[in-house]
Amino acid sequence: MTGSGQLTPAGAGVVKAGPLVSVIIPAYNAQAHLAECLASVSGQVHPFDLEIIVVDDGSADATAEIARRTAGVQCITQPNRGPSAARNVGIGAARGEFIAFLDADDLWPPDKLQAQVRLLQQHPELALAFGDCRQFSAQGPRPRTEFQANRLGPLAWGPGPAVPSAYARLLEVNFITTGSVVVRREVLQEVGGFAEDLRLVEDLDLWLRIAHRHPIGWCGQECLLRRRHSDNISRDAEAIGLAYLEVLARHAATWQPGEAAALGVDAGRLASREYLNLAELARLSGKPGTAWSYLWHSLAAHPGPRTLWRVAKVAAKLLAGGAAVR
Repeated sequence: MTGSGQLTPAGAGVVKAGPLVSVIIPAYNAQAHLAECLASVSGQVHPFDLEIIVVDDGSADATAEIARRTAGVQCITQPNRGPSAARNVGIGAARGEFIAFLDADDLWPPDKLQAQVRLLQQHPELALAFGDCRQFSAQGPRPRTEFQANRLGPLAWGPGPAVPSAYARLLEVNFITTGSVVVRREVLQEVGGFAEDLRLVEDLDLWLRIAHRHPIGWCGQECLLRRRHSDNISRDAEAIGLAYLEVLARHAATWQPGEAAALGVDAGRLASREYLNLAELARLSGKPGTAWSYLWHSLAAHPGPRTLWRVAKVAAKLLAGGAAVR
């Protein structure tokens, strides 16, 4: 987890008072929101040392300039290599016992780090702590947080702080938002950083590698304010689904005989479900040939009466719409 680049200013960004927390912010053409993002980090209530590292991932705007002129911020510049590589470069430069991630257009509530560092200090068995997230846009904040909207927190995981069967649950659905995470640096060194060949779902891949080896914990308070705008709303849903299938295949390939059953994981069922989702997406997008192909993959991944029934429902919609098999 190393990278090359220009680091400025040396030694900046440390406020003396306790364990060191390194904040990694990958940034690409982020001039519109970076200053507000950095202010939310600098404004943290923290009885600990704080190190802020911005990795400018080949921006063509004033991103690096904004980072460099912000007091207490280190700026690393590199050619554009994507957010995974940028985060890994930041991790390689970080000195903190704890590492936190934040995207350059998002914000933190002022007591986010304090709550999560306290949780990790009180529970040394936990490899990371993630928290609730509230999305917001130019129209204002959403009325419900992600935990509230998806029935997470105590309803899903019990009183906590550890998520039971976290590995299997994460394979079902990624309930961790990257900007809400604080993780122990030694754990990142153990499992490796973000997979740089993944441009999507790279966060899930890392959380899975951690949860496969260690307990992970959750914090019930809001730990991230996630900005919604055109650049992050219009992400390709098909590409995300295919990236999930790649991550699932990678992990399934590492399981020892009998491990899937011990974990309570059925990779075939999960793959079949995702292919079915992709088939429905293709149907709604007016791509019947692609939809039929995904339906076949869904049935092949997990053959059985239930899969056949679900595939038949989507197939009936395709036929009703006059979509020929091709």
